[in-house]
Amino acid sequence: MGIDRLKRLELWARLGYAARGFVYLFLGWVALTTGRALSTDDVVAEVERLPLAPVLLAVLAAGLFGYALFKLYSAAIDLDHKGNGTKGRLARLGGAIGGLAYVALGWLAFKVLLGGDGDGDSVAGRAAGSGGAGQEAATDVAQAPGGNLLLIVGAAIVVGIAIGQFVVAWKASFMAEMPRCPGLVRPIGRLGYAARAWIIGMVGWFLLRAGLDGERVRNFGDALALLRNNHEWLFMVIAAGMVAFGITSLMMARYRRIEDRDVVDDIEHGVEKGVEKAQASVKS
Repeated sequence: MGIDRLKRLELWARLGYAARGFVYLFLGWVALTTGRALSTDDVVAEVERLPLAPVLLAVLAAGLFGYALFKLYSAAIDLDHKGNGTKGRLARLGGAIGGLAYVALGWLAFKVLLGGDGDGDSVAGRAAGSGGAGQEAATDVAQAPGGNLLLIVGAAIVVGIAIGQFVVAWKASFMAEMPRCPGLVRPIGRLGYAARAWIIGMVGWFLLRAGLDGERVRNFGDALALLRNNHEWLFMVIAAGMVAFGITSLMMARYRRIEDRDVVDDIEHGVEKGVEKAQASVKS
């Protein structure tokens, strides 16, 4: 693979969708077959126990970073043409937040690949607990001055993302991005997006309760565990939905229409324009 190919956004986007598909397939399959409720952090920890774990972790980390790059880049330059209206800006904000979440997940995979941080406790071991990186960060926010208000704002954003995912499921708008994919992807994707929206909505509710009542911040795996313990039938439906979302992500890796860009070239041009504007403002 040449250097020029590594600079192309399409490569990282497709690798990223494949990595996301693996994470959700694994998460859903484990839930269906064993009843275990994993978070996305936990999936990385489980990969460490698989055959060829170093290779899998390296590919997974690269894919997760690639997906984060794609989401953040898309939000920054409006690659999907969401527009600059309120609706478009909110959609781009949601994409950027998702991108940051995958940066954290990719970093976790990279640290697990390197064998932890040298303090005697593996990163995988910490991720496999009830918390995970995202939960630890939210807990830190709750303990900071004004943290409760930030959690409430975060809850509103997360619930908004969940509503957006429900709309995607209802309209099957993801199909417009994959004009040549098999028609069977439509019902599979609807189930996947709806199930993911349900869990994201629960996480938003947990954040709201944490901000209002000081409850423990809970994550994706906690939401699944709550369903398993109280509504087993719904847990199985959501688990199947996680598998469906994983399959849909893999189909996106293959069929999604992606505007290819030379990321390095775009960044260089952006820096040049920024310097020119700065120089012009100084002269004026």
